[in-house]
Amino acid sequence: MQCKNLPLSLAAAVAMAQNAPGATGTMATGRQGVTEQPVLLWVAELGGYPDFTALYQCLGFTLVRVQGVRKALVTLKTRDPRVVVAEFNYSPTYGSRISPVEPLLARLQAHHPGTRVLLFVEPERLGHLKTLETAYGPLAALTYPIQEEALRRFLGHGD
Repeated sequence: MQCKNLPLSLAAAVAMAQNAPGATGTMATGRQGVTEQPVLLWVAELGGYPDFTALYQCLGFTLVRVQGVRKALVTLKTRDPRVVVAEFNYSPTYGSRISPVEPLLARLQAHHPGTRVLLFVEPERLGHLKTLETAYGPLAALTYPIQEEALRRFLGHGD
């Protein structure tokens, strides 16, 4: 199913149709014996990039959007996302941390090791992102401006 440039309402309809009885995919009911749709946790902080809600939903994800890493940490107590998309922000004023995203990475590493992480990053900040990789292993990143096709490839639905 092609998910390119779909409006939100159509994306939701496509996701529901894919999950109809007899269709391939999973149902989002949560009933015993029925698999839930995979969860994508979107951690927004500063923004400045397109809203990919329609793409996430069209690709079959249950979207959980939170504002900030603290709310993401609370969400991780009750949800087990397949994918986390977050912003990598750097400032030398963060003290002992390179970025506010570090506690999120630590929690994912300790309690959700199978979760895939994608960070949106300014091209000039890639060097700082490499520093995080020494503590948390290889990290996937897309640089601004975020390209929808690159995001689709990361999510495993390249066309």
